[in-house]
Amino acid sequence: MGILLKTTVRCRIDEDLKARATEVLGTCGLSISDAMRLFLRQVVATQGLPFEVRALSEKTARAMMEARDIRQRFDSIDDMLRDADGETGKKSKGELSCPNSTQKHQPGRRGMIEILQILDDL
Repeated sequence: MGILLKTTVRCRIDEDLKARATEVLGTCGLSISDAMRLFLRQVVATQGLPFEVRALSEKTARAMMEARDIRQRFDSIDDMLRDADGETGKKSKGELSCPNSTQKHQPGRRGMIEILQILDDL
């Protein structure tokens, strides 16, 4: 006989994260509920999180703050990418300054994409 499940756990997450996680878990034959049960069983079995959690280094924290500042300088991702590609049209709301430098720069497309990925993971 199976285990009777009597308790509900709710978690608020970003809609896109849920969709992407559902897709990945589906390829493993799991639902989000299955994955949460597995995760919680591992928490109990390991008596902690089943993965390493570390504080951000000072350098990473500064980079994340700069990434947030960069994101706020544009009205949309399209504007940011057009600006990074050097296309005409709406420009950034301001130049970016390099930490520990007097020169100004606009990050390239690759840098913008990396910034967006970092922010999406937050």
